[in-house]
Amino acid sequence: MDLQYLHFARKELKSPPVMKDLFTSLVYGLLCVGCTLPITAQINDSIPKRVLFTQAVEGSSPTFDGIPDDACWQQVEWSGGYEQFEPYNLEAPSQATKLKVLYDARNLYVAFRCFDTEPDKIERRMSRRDGFPGDWVEINIDSYHDLRTAFSFTISASGVKGDEFVSNDGNNWDSNWNPIWYAKTNIDEEGWTAEIRIPLSQLRFGNAEEHVWGIQSTRRYFREGERDTWQPMELNQPGWVSRFGELHGLKGIKPQRQVEIQPYVLAQTSSSEAEEGNPFATGRDNRFTAGLDARVAVTSDLTLDMTINPDFGQVEADPGALNLDGFQIFFSERRPFFIENRNIFNYRLTEAEAGGAFNSDRLFYSRRIGGSPHRFVNGDPDKQMFVDQPDNTTILGAAKFSGKTRKGLSIGILESVTERELATIDLLGERTTEVVEPLTNFFVGRVQQDYRGGNTVVGGIFTAVNRNLENNPDLAFLHESAYSGGLDIIHRWKENQWV
Repeated sequence: MDLQYLHFARKELKSPPVMKDLFTSLVYGLLCVGCTLPITAQINDSIPKRVLFTQAVEGSSPTFDGIPDDACWQQVEWSGGYEQFEPYNLEAPSQATKLKVLYDARNLYVAFRCFDTEPDKIERRMSRRDGFPGDWVEINIDSYHDLRTAFSFTISASGVKGDEFVSNDGNNWDSNWNPIWYAKTNIDEEGWTAEIRIPLSQLRFGNAEEHVWGIQSTRRYFREGERDTWQPMELNQPGWVSRFGELHGLKGIKPQRQVEIQPYVLAQTSSSEAEEGNPFATGRDNRFTAGLDARVAVTSDLTLDMTINPDFGQVEADPGALNLDGFQIFFSERRPFFIENRNIFNYRLTEAEAGGAFNSDRLFYSRRIGGSPHRFVNGDPDKQMFVDQPDNTTILGAAKFSGKTRKGLSIGILESVTERELATIDLLGERTTEVVEPLTNFFVGRVQQDYRGGNTVVGGIFTAVNRNLENNPDLAFLHESAYSGGLDIIHRWKENQWV
C-alpha cells in the first residue's frame, strides 16, 4: 500500500500515518551511537515536474469572499490538468479542477475552481479543525524547496480548515501544527470555489531575490471516492514532497521577522465534593500562577523560542488509554512550545512497514519533559495518612533554537529545566514532605546538512539528562545522568531509483 494512499485514508479515518520503507540492515554502533541504514528501491520517475507561474498583486488585493472574481486574479491564468491519484491512477478526473496563485509583501493568495456537474450533491459536512470532511481541496507548499518538508493547507466545501506540517518526504504529517491563515468557500452553478490567504509569517523560507518553491494540490471528490493531484504522481512510487511541481515567479518577498512576547496570569478555583478526614480534599482548591512565552526570529531562518513556567491548560487532553504490557504509551506532542520545528529533532530508532506504536520508538521523546513524577507516595486513610502529590512535573523554563538555513543546514538545540517536586504527607495532623522528582535538566542537540540538492543528508543528534540526586536516597533508583547520540545518513542516487 502506498504512502500517499495511507495519507488520504488517514484524513478519512483519523488513523496514524503509516510509514513504508524496506529496511535491509539496522546497525547499532558503539558508545550509544545508532546508525539506521535503510535501502529502498524506487521506480524511476518518468513524469516531468510541472511549473506554476505566479505574480505579485498589482493594485488592490483580493476581497476574500470565496469568489475569485477580483481584478487582480486576472493577472495570472488558471492552471488545470489535474489527474487522478486514486482510484484510477493517472487517468482523467471525473470533474475538472483549477488553481491560481498570487502574492504580495505579506501574504500568499490561492484560488481554486472545483467544477461539479451536480453542485447540489457537493458534500458539505461539518467537523472540527483537521477533520477533513466531505469534498475538500488542499495545497502543499515546500517553501524551503528541500524536497523533504512542506506546509499543508486544506479547506473543505463546508469551510472547515485543516493544516499539517509534512516532514521526512511525506512519511510524517503533523496535524498538531496550527498556523494562522484564512479561507472562504462558495458554491455556484458550476461547482464550488475557494480563496485562501496564507500570511508569509506562517511559512519558512530563506532570504533571496527570487524563490522557487515546491507545490502540490490535491482535490477530494467525495461522491466517487476520488483523489486528483495537480502534479501527476504514480501510485506505486514512494515519496511525496520530492515529487512536487514547482512554483515560479516569487520575487522580492522577505521572510517575516517575528518578535512575540506573551505573558500570562492565571487564577483558578475549583470545587468538588469534600472527603471526610482528608485535609487535602476540603472541596475547594485555589491556585495562582504566572509565566511568559516568547519567540524571536534571530535570522530569517532561525528562531529562538523561550518559555518560563509555561501553562498548557488549553492543550487538548490525551485520549484515555489502558496499558497492560508494561511498555510506555507514546502520546502525540500537543504543547505549542515543543511543536515548533519538532521535525528537526526527530530521530527514529525503529521503523516498521506495518506502522503502529513500534514506529514511536525514538531517541528524543519530548513528552518526558514535564511528565509525571517518577516516585509515587501511597497514602493510607485507615491510618489517617493522606498525601498531596503533583500529577506533573513543573517546567521552570525552557529555550529552543531551531530552524533551517538557506544552505540546507538544519539546527535544533533545546534546553529545559524541571522543578524539584515534593509530596506533602499528613499523618494524624502532622505534615512532612518527601521528594518525588529531583531537579532535572534536559538537553538535546540535532543537526542535519543537505548535499546535492537534498539528495544526500547527513545528520547527528546528542541528548543529555542530568538529575540532582544529592541527599535524595529515596530516588536512588533513578540514573543521575544519561547521555546518548546517533548518526543518520540519507542518500539518493541513480536518478532517485535508490535510497
